[in-house]
Amino acid sequence: MKKILSTAIIALCSLAFSGCGGESRAADDPHHDDYVPELRVFDLIDSYDTDTAKPNHPPLALSPYLYDGLFDVFWQVNSLEDYTVTLRINNRPTLTNSLVVHSQVCGAGRRCDQGGNWICEYTNDFYMSCDGSSFERDIYPLVSKVPQLVYLLLEVCDTNSGYCEYDYYPVTLE
Repeated sequence: MKKILSTAIIALCSLAFSGCGGESRAADDPHHDDYVPELRVFDLIDSYDTDTAKPNHPPLALSPYLYDGLFDVFWQVNSLEDYTVTLRINNRPTLTNSLVVHSQVCGAGRRCDQGGNWICEYTNDFYMSCDGSSFERDIYPLVSKVPQLVYLLLEVCDTNSGYCEYDYYPVTLE
């Protein structure tokens, strides 16, 4: 009786698996339909040559009087489609009520693909701009005194779905 029962169980299992058509699909299939950009690296080099890519870096500071107020922004993204990268500034580490300093569409065949960089400027009359743009963002509404702690945020957004993610650094404006 045991032999007949075990044979029947094996036969049922064989039938169940053969009914699947011999095709299997992993539960964590990386080929899904919703590809969104992933921000992998966001780094800054401030007015004092502090590079966030180096571990245990000192606090960041921007001075309009050193290197003509220039600072560098770097990023790396993993994205199969075009995405928008935006540098923002705020008086807290959130996107809410932040000010856009610079924005650019990146992707295959564009100036920036999986990564890029901008040279940005902070002026003594509280303006910021990046990448030689004629657009200057007035950041004075965020500055109540100098020195002032602010947050530089880098946001990447998918151009198709509205998905966004960001990272930030606290920076002292001098």
